[in-house]
Amino acid sequence: MPCKIIIDTDAKNEIDDQYAITYAVLSGSFDVRGFTAAHFGKKRSMEKSYDEILFVLKLLGCERKYPVLQGAEKALENLKTPVDSPAARFIIDEALNNSEGYLYVICIAAISNLASAYLMEPKIKDRIKVIWLADKAWPKGGFFFNMKKDILAAQILFDSGIDLTIIPACGTANKLKIYKGDKNYIKGKGEIGNYLWKLFIKRLWKPKAIYDVVAIAVLKSMSWCTWITAPRPGLLRNGKFDHSNTKGMITVITDIDEALIKKDLLNSLDRPGQ
Repeated sequence: MPCKIIIDTDAKNEIDDQYAITYAVLSGSFDVRGFTAAHFGKKRSMEKSYDEILFVLKLLGCERKYPVLQGAEKALENLKTPVDSPAARFIIDEALNNSEGYLYVICIAAISNLASAYLMEPKIKDRIKVIWLADKAWPKGGFFFNMKKDILAAQILFDSGIDLTIIPACGTANKLKIYKGDKNYIKGKGEIGNYLWKLFIKRLWKPKAIYDVVAIAVLKSMSWCTWITAPRPGLLRNGKFDHSNTKGMITVITDIDEALIKKDLLNSLDRPGQ
Protein backbone atom coordinates (compact mmCIF):
# COMPACT_ATOMS: atom_id res chain seq x y z
CA MET A 1 0.00 0.00 0.00
CA PRO A 2 1.45 3.41 -0.96
CA CYS A 3 2.55 5.72 1.83
CA LYS A 4 0.08 8.46 2.67
CA ILE A 5 1.82 11.81 2.40
CA ILE A 6 1.21 15.53 2.79
CA ILE A 7 3.72 17.89 1.20
CA ASP A 8 4.27 21.16 3.05
CA THR A 9 5.95 23.52 0.60
CA ASP A 10 7.00 27.13 0.08
CA ALA A 11 6.57 26.57 -3.64
CA LYS A 12 7.20 30.13 -4.81
CA ASN A 13 10.50 30.55 -3.01
CA GLU A 14 12.82 28.40 -5.15
CA ILE A 15 12.56 26.16 -8.20
CA ASP A 16 13.18 22.87 -6.40
CA ASP A 17 9.70 22.79 -4.85
CA GLN A 18 8.11 22.56 -8.29
CA TYR A 19 10.39 19.65 -9.16
CA ALA A 20 9.50 17.94 -5.87
CA ILE A 21 5.74 18.39 -6.34
CA THR A 22 5.99 17.00 -9.86
CA TYR A 23 8.06 14.04 -8.72
CA ALA A 24 5.66 13.16 -5.91
CA VAL A 25 2.65 13.24 -8.20
CA LEU A 26 4.19 11.42 -11.17
CA SER A 27 6.20 8.83 -9.25
CA GLY A 28 3.15 6.66 -8.65
CA SER A 29 4.60 5.60 -5.32
CA PHE A 30 2.51 7.67 -2.92
CA ASP A 31 -1.02 8.28 -1.79
CA VAL A 32 -0.80 12.07 -1.90
CA ARG A 33 -3.37 13.35 0.58
CA GLY A 34 -2.78 17.01 -0.24
CA PHE A 35 -0.48 19.99 -0.19
CA THR A 36 -0.07 22.70 2.41
CA ALA A 37 1.30 26.13 1.52
CA ALA A 38 4.11 27.55 3.63
CA HIS A 39 5.53 31.05 4.01
CA PHE A 40 9.15 31.89 3.37
CA GLY A 41 9.49 34.95 5.52
CA LYS A 42 8.24 37.60 3.12
CA LYS A 43 4.96 39.48 2.82
CA ARG A 44 2.28 37.37 1.12
CA SER A 45 4.80 34.58 0.61
CA MET A 46 2.38 31.88 1.79
CA GLU A 47 -0.30 33.10 -0.64
CA LYS A 48 2.25 33.09 -3.46
CA SER A 49 3.23 29.54 -2.56
CA TYR A 50 -0.43 28.53 -2.51
CA ASP A 51 -0.97 29.93 -6.01
CA GLU A 52 2.19 28.24 -7.27
CA ILE A 53 1.09 24.83 -5.97
CA LEU A 54 -2.21 25.22 -7.81
CA PHE A 55 -0.40 26.28 -10.98
CA VAL A 56 1.96 23.29 -10.93
CA LEU A 57 -0.94 20.90 -10.33
CA LYS A 58 -2.81 22.50 -13.24
CA LEU A 59 0.16 21.87 -15.53
CA LEU A 60 0.14 18.28 -14.32
CA GLY A 61 -3.55 18.02 -15.20
CA CYS A 62 -4.65 17.24 -11.66
CA GLU A 63 -5.49 20.58 -10.08
CA ARG A 64 -8.83 19.26 -8.81
CA LYS A 65 -7.56 15.94 -7.50
CA TYR A 66 -5.62 17.10 -4.46
CA PRO A 67 -6.61 19.42 -1.62
CA VAL A 68 -4.39 22.49 -1.34
CA LEU A 69 -4.56 24.39 1.96
CA GLN A 70 -3.27 27.78 3.01
CA GLY A 71 -0.94 27.80 5.98
CA ALA A 72 0.67 30.21 8.41
CA GLU A 73 1.46 33.61 6.95
CA LYS A 74 4.40 34.12 9.30
CA ALA A 75 6.67 32.42 11.81
CA LEU A 76 5.48 31.48 15.28
CA GLU A 77 5.85 34.21 17.91
CA ASN A 78 6.59 31.92 20.83
CA LEU A 79 6.89 28.26 21.79
CA LYS A 80 3.33 27.85 23.00
CA THR A 81 1.06 29.67 20.56
CA PRO A 82 0.25 28.03 17.23
CA VAL A 83 -0.69 29.84 14.06
CA ASP A 84 -4.12 28.41 13.33
CA SER A 85 -4.70 27.80 9.64
CA PRO A 86 -6.52 25.48 7.23
CA ALA A 87 -3.16 23.77 6.61
CA ALA A 88 -2.57 23.00 10.29
CA ARG A 89 -6.11 21.68 10.68
CA PHE A 90 -5.73 19.56 7.54
CA ILE A 91 -2.59 17.94 8.95
CA ILE A 92 -4.46 17.19 12.20
CA ASP A 93 -7.50 15.75 10.44
CA GLU A 94 -5.48 13.56 8.10
CA ALA A 95 -3.32 12.29 10.96
CA LEU A 96 -6.17 11.45 13.31
CA ASN A 97 -8.40 9.96 10.61
CA ASN A 98 -5.67 7.72 9.23
CA SER A 99 -6.44 4.22 10.47
CA GLU A 100 -3.67 2.36 8.63
CA GLY A 101 -0.01 3.04 9.22
CA TYR A 102 1.51 6.48 9.53
CA LEU A 103 0.87 9.73 7.74
CA TYR A 104 4.14 11.08 6.37
CA VAL A 105 4.47 14.85 6.37
CA ILE A 106 7.20 15.90 3.96
CA CYS A 107 8.27 19.40 4.94
CA ILE A 108 10.31 21.32 2.39
CA ALA A 109 9.83 24.74 3.96
CA ALA A 110 9.80 26.48 7.32
CA ILE A 111 8.11 24.10 9.75
CA SER A 112 5.43 26.57 10.96
CA ASN A 113 2.42 24.56 9.76
CA LEU A 114 3.51 21.27 11.27
CA ALA A 115 4.57 22.82 14.58
CA SER A 116 1.25 24.64 14.80
CA ALA A 117 -0.65 21.42 14.12
CA TYR A 118 1.23 19.73 16.95
CA LEU A 119 0.56 22.57 19.41
CA MET A 120 -3.13 22.50 18.47
CA GLU A 121 -3.42 18.72 18.78
CA PRO A 122 -0.48 16.89 20.43
CA LYS A 123 -2.17 13.53 19.71
CA ILE A 124 -0.78 13.66 16.18
CA LYS A 125 2.65 12.86 17.65
CA ASP A 126 2.04 9.13 17.46
CA ARG A 127 0.27 9.21 14.11
CA ILE A 128 2.78 10.96 11.86
CA LYS A 129 6.35 10.74 10.65
CA VAL A 130 8.11 13.86 9.45
CA ILE A 131 10.80 14.20 6.80
CA TRP A 132 12.32 17.67 6.84
CA LEU A 133 14.94 19.39 4.74
CA ALA A 134 16.15 21.20 7.78
CA ASP A 135 19.67 22.03 8.82
CA LYS A 136 22.93 23.07 7.24
CA ALA A 137 25.07 20.09 8.24
CA TRP A 138 25.25 17.15 10.63
CA PRO A 139 26.33 16.90 13.42
CA LYS A 140 26.95 20.61 14.08
CA GLY A 141 23.70 21.93 12.66
CA GLY A 142 23.57 25.56 11.66
CA PHE A 143 21.01 27.71 9.93
CA PHE A 144 19.72 26.62 6.57
CA PHE A 145 16.90 28.60 4.98
CA ASN A 146 13.99 26.45 6.19
CA MET A 147 15.16 26.40 9.79
CA LYS A 148 16.09 30.07 9.85
CA LYS A 149 12.63 31.21 8.73
CA ASP A 150 11.03 29.77 11.87
CA ILE A 151 13.51 28.65 14.48
CA LEU A 152 10.84 28.51 17.20
CA ALA A 153 8.78 26.06 15.16
CA ALA A 154 11.91 24.00 14.60
CA GLN A 155 12.56 23.88 18.35
CA ILE A 156 8.98 22.75 18.93
CA LEU A 157 9.44 19.93 16.44
CA PHE A 158 12.73 18.78 17.95
CA ASP A 159 11.23 18.79 21.46
CA SER A 160 7.96 17.13 20.42
CA GLY A 161 9.16 13.55 20.13
CA ILE A 162 7.54 13.24 16.69
CA ASP A 163 9.30 10.65 14.56
CA LEU A 164 11.73 12.83 12.62
CA THR A 165 14.09 12.34 9.69
CA ILE A 166 16.23 15.31 8.77
CA ILE A 167 18.11 15.93 5.53
CA PRO A 168 21.10 18.28 5.85
CA ALA A 169 21.53 20.67 2.94
CA CYS A 170 25.30 20.82 2.71
CA GLY A 171 27.03 17.65 1.60
CA THR A 172 23.76 15.74 1.24
CA ALA A 173 20.76 17.34 -0.47
CA ASN A 174 22.87 19.82 -2.42
CA LYS A 175 24.51 16.95 -4.34
CA LEU A 176 21.38 16.59 -6.49
CA LYS A 177 21.57 19.17 -9.28
CA ILE A 178 20.05 20.14 -12.60
CA TYR A 179 22.46 21.13 -15.38
CA LYS A 180 22.02 22.61 -18.83
CA GLY A 181 22.82 19.19 -20.26
CA ASP A 182 19.54 17.88 -18.83
CA LYS A 183 17.49 19.89 -21.32
CA ASN A 184 16.37 16.95 -23.48
CA TYR A 185 15.15 15.06 -20.41
CA ILE A 186 12.98 17.93 -19.16
CA LYS A 187 11.97 20.35 -21.91
CA GLY A 188 9.24 18.96 -24.12
CA LYS A 189 7.93 16.60 -21.45
CA GLY A 190 4.48 18.16 -21.51
CA GLU A 191 3.48 21.50 -20.07
CA ILE A 192 5.08 20.66 -16.76
CA GLY A 193 8.42 19.77 -18.32
CA ASN A 194 8.50 23.02 -20.26
CA TYR A 195 7.71 24.97 -17.12
CA LEU A 196 10.37 23.20 -15.05
CA TRP A 197 12.95 23.95 -17.73
CA LYS A 198 11.83 27.58 -17.93
CA LEU A 199 12.44 27.90 -14.20
CA PHE A 200 15.93 26.52 -14.65
CA ILE A 201 16.99 28.76 -17.53
CA LYS A 202 15.97 31.81 -15.54
CA ARG A 203 19.10 31.02 -13.54
CA LEU A 204 21.16 31.79 -16.67
CA TRP A 205 21.94 28.09 -17.17
CA LYS A 206 23.82 27.82 -13.90
CA PRO A 207 23.68 24.41 -12.14
CA LYS A 208 20.94 24.34 -9.50
CA ALA A 209 20.65 22.10 -6.49
CA ILE A 210 17.14 20.68 -6.26
CA TYR A 211 17.27 19.97 -2.54
CA ASP A 212 13.57 19.33 -2.04
CA VAL A 213 13.44 16.39 -4.43
CA VAL A 214 15.64 14.46 -2.00
CA ALA A 215 12.89 14.56 0.64
CA ILE A 216 10.56 12.76 -1.77
CA ALA A 217 13.20 10.33 -2.97
CA VAL A 218 14.33 9.04 0.42
CA LEU A 219 10.75 8.07 1.27
CA LYS A 220 10.37 6.32 -2.09
CA SER A 221 13.53 4.28 -1.57
CA MET A 222 15.87 4.40 1.41
CA SER A 223 18.28 2.36 -0.71
CA TRP A 224 19.11 5.62 -2.51
CA CYS A 225 20.64 7.11 0.61
CA THR A 226 22.90 6.46 3.58
CA TRP A 227 21.40 7.16 6.95
CA ILE A 228 22.09 6.90 10.65
CA THR A 229 19.97 6.81 13.77
CA ALA A 230 21.39 9.02 16.49
CA PRO A 231 20.42 10.49 19.86
CA ARG A 232 18.10 13.39 19.17
CA PRO A 233 19.85 16.64 20.10
CA GLY A 234 18.35 19.81 21.43
CA LEU A 235 18.15 22.74 19.05
CA LEU A 236 19.55 26.13 20.00
CA ARG A 237 18.26 29.50 18.81
CA ASN A 238 21.28 29.87 16.53
CA GLY A 239 20.39 26.64 14.71
CA LYS A 240 23.20 24.62 16.25
CA PHE A 241 22.56 21.19 17.72
CA ASP A 242 23.02 20.67 21.46
CA HIS A 243 24.27 17.10 21.77
CA SER A 244 24.54 17.42 25.54
CA ASN A 245 20.76 17.65 25.75
CA THR A 246 19.38 14.63 23.92
CA LYS A 247 15.92 13.11 24.10
CA GLY A 248 14.88 10.11 22.05
CA MET A 249 16.30 9.37 18.61
CA ILE A 250 16.49 11.01 15.21
CA THR A 251 17.19 9.70 11.72
CA VAL A 252 19.72 11.67 9.67
CA ILE A 253 20.27 11.25 5.93
CA THR A 254 24.05 11.51 5.61
CA ASP A 255 24.54 10.83 1.90
CA ILE A 256 22.55 10.17 -1.27
CA ASP A 257 23.01 8.38 -4.57
CA GLU A 258 22.25 11.45 -6.63
CA ALA A 259 22.58 9.59 -9.94
CA LEU A 260 19.84 7.09 -9.11
CA ILE A 261 17.56 9.76 -7.68
CA LYS A 262 18.00 12.00 -10.69
CA LYS A 263 17.40 9.14 -13.09
CA ASP A 264 14.12 8.32 -11.38
CA LEU A 265 13.08 11.99 -11.28
CA LEU A 266 13.69 12.46 -15.00
CA ASN A 267 12.02 9.14 -15.85
CA SER A 268 8.93 10.28 -13.95
CA LEU A 269 8.42 13.05 -16.52
CA ASP A 270 7.67 10.35 -19.10
CA ARG A 271 4.78 9.02 -17.01
CA PRO A 272 1.21 10.29 -17.36
CA GLY A 273 -0.29 12.31 -14.52
CA GLN A 274 -1.58 10.18 -11.69
